[in-house]
Amino acid sequence: MAEFRDLLLPGGQHAGEALDPEAFLDSLLQVERAWVMAQAETGILDSGWAEQVAAALGAARDYDLPGLAAEAEAGGNPVIGLVCAARERVRGRLGGTEFPDGPYSDPGAWVHRGLTSQDVMDTALMLRMRAGTERILAEVTAAGDALAEIAQQQARTPMIARTLAQHALPTTFGARAGGWLDGLAEARAELTASLRRLPVAIGGAAGTGAQLPRDSRGGRDPQALLAAWVRRLGLALPAAPWHTRRQPVLAAAQAPALTAQCFARIGGDVVVSARREIGELSEPAAPGRGGSSAMAHKRNPVLSVLMRRSGLAAASAMGRLHECAALALEERSDVAWHLEWEPLREVLAHGMIAAALGRRLLEGLEVHPEPMARNLALTFPEAPDTDPEDTGTYGDAVALALAAARRWRGGIAPDEPATRGARP
Repeated sequence: MAEFRDLLLPGGQHAGEALDPEAFLDSLLQVERAWVMAQAETGILDSGWAEQVAAALGAARDYDLPGLAAEAEAGGNPVIGLVCAARERVRGRLGGTEFPDGPYSDPGAWVHRGLTSQDVMDTALMLRMRAGTERILAEVTAAGDALAEIAQQQARTPMIARTLAQHALPTTFGARAGGWLDGLAEARAELTASLRRLPVAIGGAAGTGAQLPRDSRGGRDPQALLAAWVRRLGLALPAAPWHTRRQPVLAAAQAPALTAQCFARIGGDVVVSARREIGELSEPAAPGRGGSSAMAHKRNPVLSVLMRRSGLAAASAMGRLHECAALALEERSDVAWHLEWEPLREVLAHGMIAAALGRRLLEGLEVHPEPMARNLALTFPEAPDTDPEDTGTYGDAVALALAAARRWRGGIAPDEPATRGARP
């Protein structure tokens, strides 16, 4: 993985693993390698030859990445140049020439056979979305575990609820944390579901599969070939091509975007509560974190600020992805397909960043009960001395906090039918 160097994306090192250009190139090669082996699995290509071709494809480190990136201009995408380079590499290692007689005399011809650039590009992007989504899910799980502890421990910590930025009624910090936790539970459920449905892209040059490889007898079973391909890639098999039906892209992006939004909401609450005049929460202290270049007394809530940045950036990128889907035309789009790569990368990056920073925040969040009680007393002087179990004062705040923690630990999303409409 290339060293992180982007000075304009604080926290971006948490996203580099899934979005690194070398990792994407490896995913492109993984798609091509699995396609070759799927042909062998279904009797289209001799298994011995297929293994040699797949091995000869090599890895990203075996290719001129800067050269492929520059050559992408010529075809509008990096796959065309990669296929040319991959075929030459296979020929060089297996001794093939351009057009000799015999079905296996040109081993390079078996690379990319029957596919189109968009099949490979879209499928490789789904592989990168999977890698990033798995990382996000791991971070959300750890963050949620920490937050469940907070919700339970602070279930009876009195504070003032605020609506439209003003004092409302008494609540507990555990109830607020439980609301945060329910958001993460929804994100966890969406991330888990997304990993199950990420699809390969297949359709061939015009979306009809007309050029899919045939077996040695001149017939073919495209479903068997595709089933073998998806098994090797660990992705889902779509019911139909989606070259210009971009709902799979929107669905893949939705889970990281939702995650970023959930952490942005948490970050917004922390930013407000960490103000000196409120003083109810503090971000975890760390050397160099939150400092000011001009004011030594400051302790800026930088984790929360960056989480909010990522939530808003992901939302903006999702809007652009919807625009791209609306621009799709006919069987293969012109600008719409090329336009969606950047916002898709942004959604995944900011989902990963928000989740990583959110975990750091929640695992070390500092809760200050005394300022919470003091602020509550400004509007309800007797409330800090009232038992938080008193529903006349605090409603179901304690029960809400404890129920959220139980749901999280039980793997239950807050809006599942079994819990919808039920009291805590």
